[in-house]
Amino acid sequence: MKKLVLPNEILMGEVERLLSQGTAVTILTKGSSMLPFIVGERDSVELKPYGKPQVGDIALAHLDNGAYVLHRIIAISDTGVVTLMGDGNIRGTEHCYTGRLCGKAVTVIRRGRRCNPDSNLWMFVWHIWRRLLPVRRYILAIYRRFLIKLI
Repeated sequence: MKKLVLPNEILMGEVERLLSQGTAVTILTKGSSMLPFIVGERDSVELKPYGKPQVGDIALAHLDNGAYVLHRIIAISDTGVVTLMGDGNIRGTEHCYTGRLCGKAVTVIRRGRRCNPDSNLWMFVWHIWRRLLPVRRYILAIYRRFLIKLI
């Protein structure tokens, strides 16, 4: 099968349009910002249009600078500002309004297996991972060097 690679601004603009029409979309992920939960260029995510955002959701957001990110919501303010951070990031967050959330990851597809990122197990592991932020750098280094090839 031949692989078609489109520039992000074209692909994600179309993904955003389809989501706004109520269509579910599956995309292959890129990058390492969501390690260890989502591995770029190996895992795919199924996105559905957004309902009510919640802390812990994996969201596709269209940022004010025009970039799109698939990161986890770590906070939502009373004014509707959402703070996002990649699970594989050790610092740095993005901010946008709830209206800029395009879609929510409802399924992670890893080697043909479908995983629900809202399941109790995933959320339990994520809550532990969130508390490990001070040592996440070392855990990710070990993961990238040894474990990513095994999983």
